[in-house]
Amino acid sequence: MRLERPLVIASNRGPVSFERDEAGELMEKRGAGGLVTALTGALAMTGGLWVACAMTEGDREQVTRSRAGRIDVIGEDLKYDLRYLAPPPDVFDRYYNGISNRVLWFLHHELWDLVRSPRFGAGTRQAWADYVRVNGEFAAALDEAAAGRDPAPLYLVQDYHLSLVPAMLRARRPDALISHFTHTPFAGPGYISVLPEEMARELLVGLLGADILGFQSERWAELFLLSCRTLDDAKVDLRRRRVELQGRTTQVRVYPISVDAPTLRELARGPEVKRIRRELSKEIGDRKFILRVDRTELSKNILRGFLAFETLVKEHPEWTGRVRMMALLNPSRREIPEYRAYTRECLNAAERINTELGTEEWTPIDVQVRDDYPRALAAYGLYDVLMVNPVFDGMNLVALEGPLLNRRDGVVVLSRNAGGFELFGDHVLAVNPFDVEGQADALHTALTMSDAERTAHAAKLRRAVTGHPLSKWVGRQLTDLERVAQTKAS
Repeated sequence: MRLERPLVIASNRGPVSFERDEAGELMEKRGAGGLVTALTGALAMTGGLWVACAMTEGDREQVTRSRAGRIDVIGEDLKYDLRYLAPPPDVFDRYYNGISNRVLWFLHHELWDLVRSPRFGAGTRQAWADYVRVNGEFAAALDEAAAGRDPAPLYLVQDYHLSLVPAMLRARRPDALISHFTHTPFAGPGYISVLPEEMARELLVGLLGADILGFQSERWAELFLLSCRTLDDAKVDLRRRRVELQGRTTQVRVYPISVDAPTLRELARGPEVKRIRRELSKEIGDRKFILRVDRTELSKNILRGFLAFETLVKEHPEWTGRVRMMALLNPSRREIPEYRAYTRECLNAAERINTELGTEEWTPIDVQVRDDYPRALAAYGLYDVLMVNPVFDGMNLVALEGPLLNRRDGVVVLSRNAGGFELFGDHVLAVNPFDVEGQADALHTALTMSDAERTAHAAKLRRAVTGHPLSKWVGRQLTDLERVAQTKAS
């Protein structure tokens, strides 16, 4: 699509990071993944600006070398500006780990053990003050980005880290064209009431500063609308998906994100991935292969997945020695105690299952904890069953990547609580992520499915992914913002 207005993007993590190489030189490292590709592609059309936080020591050093944190990003086919904000490390830690990761992530994924946690106190309120501070710095930077620009820019604000930015930017620029997209689930009114009342209100009012709020699925959009009903002064229209507050209207829309299919397929054809795929194929042999690819993240439900596999083998002993599960786990948020404890619990469970059920010739569960994307791409090509069973997930791109690259007409076992479930319907085997027995039954069904059924399911999955290109995710948001601009101008 052709953009008439400049584009300004805001996110916690930027599209590039800076790290020192072996010679000690500060080097630029481009971010991987479809989201960066899609957004930078849109930026390149306008020569726009991306505002983000300095995440690493290298990022912070680069900020000190540049004017106001501004960096020119130039590639073979793109050019845009990047500005890093560098709040003091202790402030950033409270904003990022204290609130974004330990409060909002837990909130939207319903991860708290409510009998014991959370326990909000003075420390939480200090961390919230820093969350407000950093969101305010983003709003100021976005306001500055519009100075002297005609026409005014379109703002795309990303995710739960920056939930307060829309209202803060709106206060500075009442006529700004603002979209905010939430990549995670959204907590419903019951769970959001766990937050201190003032925090819950600030969170909702902050988001309602946007013209358009985007969510991954109908379910998360509806839960947001229901949560807005907790605001006494808000008028919520569920049917038209809009909220009126303080004389303004916010439209709530659904934009399911996708994956960069051409790039993924190109990567999967690379020599390293091919080598790993050959090695894995020899290791698997004639056994059935169940794969899961996750971050070591509480919401991914790794532990129940292992217990479901154990239940499968115990209830169907004919699978002993004939099926293997591989769990490729990318380390995540190791600075947070709950994550370290959960990873240990998962590893201990896998070790116990291997000890109790394994033989000299057969290890039931192969767990690999490391950042190894080529191995994940190779394994995607070989699975008979892909297990994706998150407790809650905004979308879950593994459920899209796997079917795109799989060569065996593999079956996807998918949690009903993953946002991607709405895309796939009856093309997957749906599971309740809390029902271990039900997940074991689904694994058995997947492993015994006829070739004709597998082929039909796999073909429908591939069509669902390829018929939903990543460019559509960006394009629909920008088109809707342009419509808002036309409405305001009329």
